[in-house]
Amino acid sequence: MADLELHNPEFEITAALNGADQTIQVQPDETSDGVEYFICKSEGQEITQIRRDEDNKWEQIWGDLSQEDIDSIGHQIENKS
Repeated sequence: MADLELHNPEFEITAALNGADQTIQVQPDETSDGVEYFICKSEGQEITQIRRDEDNKWEQIWGDLSQEDIDSIGHQIENKS
């Protein structure tokens, strides 16, 4: 695999979590079969990992955030791309 830091640099977004804006550090990554997902951290702590499903909807693959929070993070990631 190529150096992901060069091809998928980390970036910051602001998303509404539990109704309050929060700064989230997003690190793009990919699975061994090439599916892109995003590692999301807040204040240095990993809070979730999300990706798009087959229907192009955001789904959580790790963490315990609500679907509303996942959609908020996903929307901000889309706007950053």
